[in-house]
Amino acid sequence: MKGTTLSSIRKIIVPTDFSELSDVAARSAAWLAALDAASIHLLHVIRLPLLHTTYDENIPESVWEKLRQATREQMDRISRDLRDAGVSDVHPIVSEHRQPAEAVAHWARALDADLVVMATHGRTGLKHALLGSVTERIVRSSPIPVLSVKDRVLGEKPIRRLLVATDFSPQAKRAVVLACSFAKRFGAHVDLVHVLNESPDYVAFLSEEVIAFETRAGAMAEEHLAAAGKAIEAEGLPVETHLRKGIPGEVLASEAGRLESDLIVMGTHGFSGFAHLTLGSVAERTLRLAPCPVLTTRATEE
Repeated sequence: MKGTTLSSIRKIIVPTDFSELSDVAARSAAWLAALDAASIHLLHVIRLPLLHTTYDENIPESVWEKLRQATREQMDRISRDLRDAGVSDVHPIVSEHRQPAEAVAHWARALDADLVVMATHGRTGLKHALLGSVTERIVRSSPIPVLSVKDRVLGEKPIRRLLVATDFSPQAKRAVVLACSFAKRFGAHVDLVHVLNESPDYVAFLSEEVIAFETRAGAMAEEHLAAAGKAIEAEGLPVETHLRKGIPGEVLASEAGRLESDLIVMGTHGFSGFAHLTLGSVAERTLRLAPCPVLTTRATEE
């Protein structure tokens, strides 16, 4: 198997907004860093709570300086906590000239980092529509894998089961390689899941061909899933395959709960703009609903 792996981790980027959830991400990163004596690069993007508009009055420099001072104090606090947790190599980075997703992508390339570890609030509904999600933007644009955690520190309990989502695309194959490298490190069991995204029930009444097509598609999916499972088994890993039907993001989150998964691993196409609006993102839906951390890897630029 070829592709992105996490067989060893040298550099971890941890974006922070100084929230309690960000502290959970920092502690998760500290646990991972301890495995390989990796360095942690703590990243904060200074942003004003109000957007720049056509106000006549410029924002006073004193406002910026107070933000900078408060940021330095918070970065020092988290750096001390990370060192107390056993991470000797901690590097604070403060950015004022980029948006968070852009800053993460820039530093991921500049540092040749291996992993981004950050928190997600898991918002849904109107609140998510209004506020968006910094984590989801980073997942779409990051050139390296992103580990999104919620309210539980990774490593607090053993990593025994990985749910690996596949749609048999190149992105999904990259995720399988990534998951195998992770599973080998922790001796974890792999649950390989494919979700058939069925047509609405009423479509079958309009055309019998839909039923025939979905039957053929299901048979082909079973074949692909079995072959993918054998490839994982050839890596020396225990694996089970699961073929499910429904809305992919919702089914994956539900399966993670049913299987008591410790981590979901999946690929993302990294769509933005109109393609993202029309196609949506299974990874982002899963991210919002998942009961456990989610590790994502997106398509390469090529």
